[in-house]
Amino acid sequence: MNERLHAALAALPARQLNLLCVGVVAIAAMLAWTAGLRGPLAAYRQQRAALTALELSAAAVPARGTVPAPAPAHAPAPPAAVPAPLVLVAEVSRSARLAGVEVSSAAQGAERSVAGLRQQVIDIAATGGYGDILAWLDDIERTQPAAGIVQLGLHARDGGDGGGRRKVTLQLAIYAPADRP
Repeated sequence: MNERLHAALAALPARQLNLLCVGVVAIAAMLAWTAGLRGPLAAYRQQRAALTALELSAAAVPARGTVPAPAPAHAPAPPAAVPAPLVLVAEVSRSARLAGVEVSSAAQGAERSVAGLRQQVIDIAATGGYGDILAWLDDIERTQPAAGIVQLGLHARDGGDGGGRRKVTLQLAIYAPADRP
């Protein structure tokens, strides 16, 4: 510590020294509080923006073979279609069959609230060739906009049958606004 600073602090009356220390501690606490909230608030804003974009894109896509009627200027946009867990399992299984991937199990997991969104988790175990698994995952990401891949595990299949077969464990999550049933 600098000798002049040490002498200046020693010359201060106790009351002023206490106020100075309280001020320094308060400033440090405010900086820590700001840094601790900035990341979660930015993530929340990003999720809200993604959810709004998802709702707008679902509202803008017309049904096949129909011409959409112009919406009144004062009417709110319809909500995004969020698949039910069983519907998502059926779609993922259909997609796996088309890609040449064999789904061995699919189980509905816990539901929880994450940053204002309701998250429903589905655990899936499957086997297939590496290219088939990649095509399957690409199809899931393209056709299921309200679902996201939370966790992915890719392992060599036990049994040593060769042929490049892999075992994949996949955890999907369906995101919906928390106020929806």
